[in-house]
Amino acid sequence: MAFSFRRSRRTVIFVGVAGAVALATAAVVTRMKSTPAPKGPVLMASHDTMLRSIATALLGSALPGDAPARAAELARVLAAIAALVDNLPPLTRSEVGDLLGLLSFKPARAALGYGGDWVAADTPQIVTFLYGLRDSSIELKQQIYFALHDLVMGTFYAEPSTWPATGYPGPPKLA
Repeated sequence: MAFSFRRSRRTVIFVGVAGAVALATAAVVTRMKSTPAPKGPVLMASHDTMLRSIATALLGSALPGDAPARAAELARVLAAIAALVDNLPPLTRSEVGDLLGLLSFKPARAALGYGGDWVAADTPQIVTFLYGLRDSSIELKQQIYFALHDLVMGTFYAEPSTWPATGYPGPPKLA
């Protein structure tokens, strides 16, 4: 019995749905692996260049103008992100790892709006990419932006030395 393939709208839809189910199944199976979520420093070491580019774009003029001071502040922010991720629950840490892995994968990154390399990235390109995520009508893209925004901004402004530049005097002193 020979199989004949007829192209019809129904066949195309069926093949599309079957492909989506196969991809979803593959994603679920790979997630079911019992490997522990990577610790913060491991995640940061493998995504250092990307996070440095994103932090530079998000923080912009809040970073020091002097190159050595700027590099030191970015190193502090990346270390603070690593410490923060390290203290997250394993499931959340795994989700952060998935997000960073997604942004490291060039085809996925291109689908989100930035197809360039992180090493060669210049700040205006990254800002455009991030604002594209933020202003997208797709909620998942917005969530990606706000996750990155909160990781970077939260760790930057958690440091008391950054408060005077914003006019924040610090928490009230209790008697």
